[in-house]
Amino acid sequence: MDREQPITALATAPGRSALAVIRCSGPKTIELCAQCFSSGEALVSAPGYSMVHGWLKDPRNGENIDEVLAAVFRTPRSFTGEDSVEFYCHGSSAVVARALAVLEQQGFSPALPGEFSFRAFINGKTDLVKAEAINELAGANCEAARRDALDRLSGTLSKAYKDLRDELLNLLAELDARLDYPADEVGGEGLEAESGLLARLESCQDRVRSLSQGYSAGKLRQEGALVVVAGRPNAGKSSLFNLIVREERAIVSPEPGTTRDWLEVWVELSGYALRLVDTAGLRQALGEIEAEGVRRSLDLSARADIVLYMVDGRKGLSKEDEAYLERYSYAIKLWNKIDLEECPEPPAGWLGLSAKKGAGLPELEAAVLGRLAMLSGGGAASQKETLRLANARQKTLLDHCLTALDSAQSAAARGLPLDALALDIREAADYLGQISGEITSEEVFDRIFGTFCLGK
Repeated sequence: MDREQPITALATAPGRSALAVIRCSGPKTIELCAQCFSSGEALVSAPGYSMVHGWLKDPRNGENIDEVLAAVFRTPRSFTGEDSVEFYCHGSSAVVARALAVLEQQGFSPALPGEFSFRAFINGKTDLVKAEAINELAGANCEAARRDALDRLSGTLSKAYKDLRDELLNLLAELDARLDYPADEVGGEGLEAESGLLARLESCQDRVRSLSQGYSAGKLRQEGALVVVAGRPNAGKSSLFNLIVREERAIVSPEPGTTRDWLEVWVELSGYALRLVDTAGLRQALGEIEAEGVRRSLDLSARADIVLYMVDGRKGLSKEDEAYLERYSYAIKLWNKIDLEECPEPPAGWLGLSAKKGAGLPELEAAVLGRLAMLSGGGAASQKETLRLANARQKTLLDHCLTALDSAQSAAARGLPLDALALDIREAADYLGQISGEITSEEVFDRIFGTFCLGK
């Protein structure tokens, strides 16, 4: 990524739309854009955070390409920290293609994925945690993921990492001072009693551990939960699937084996994204196709975050049902067809349901939400107060940091020299520095920003 080269890219989704946004950034961006703009002088003299109306033109022949609004952002008060211009044009693929071609003729290079965010990071407008939050916000597919990503973008998680690293660096400074004055050096219990360094070290361990534990909840919210509907043939799985989706997506038939492969759809429940899967009925397969459907159903059950296991209440539990529930004891158990007179009351631990009539659906949704709260690390109150990360890179570095802190604590408990303790604390601080981008290689930058979409 050459920071001396001005770049351009479509910042909105490709395809037909009412409007499209073409983003430009880099040295001499405003002047270069003015060369292909009908009101070039007005654009060059426009203050930052202002808009100019005009026509995007081909300077070679003066042909008008589209009527546009040009938004001007001047360094350093722009997203990238550079001079930037955004053209708001009509959302035609032909308009966008011609506009980008003209801008490239003026000297702009096509931006790489994430290059605008990379420039914002390099120019000190953001850190890696906030930059990754931009990508997470763009990919949020439910309200819970949106709230979490926006919270990370606001800087709360960055501040938590910074405060932790500052505390470790302060500990390191005190240890270095003690190493400079050997006469004052103490170890083991004496170190804890005199300065409280061990107590502060343990506090850092607890804070890192808490952040690391928030990953599972953040990942669940960002990526969604896999919810599998399982049961024997004709238990009512497809009817439940259609009820939750609120449209006829799955074929419902009294003939056993109607569903031979899984059917899935994304739904949202109280802010959570759910990947809902209707699986083939669990039965003794009569052929290879049915056997493969049953095998896939069991495989999905093993990977599911939540399993909804349905039984036809009129028929009661079979040996196959009991074998499945023994294997997947965490399943939410549903006693279906309670709307029929011949269906007995559900046994203890089972939720009564009518997938055809909708009876029991609120109770089922409450049970699913309760299970999601458990997977997310607690109830609504604790979830609101918890900092959640959803980034595997940050999680890995936090775990490395915690390992280094555990090693430092062990070294102190065994009365090892202070320089051994200092090495572990320095390593832990370095891992936190890699999270924020204070200590990171170009290869890591490529991996992070390469996952971004164009125009970000």
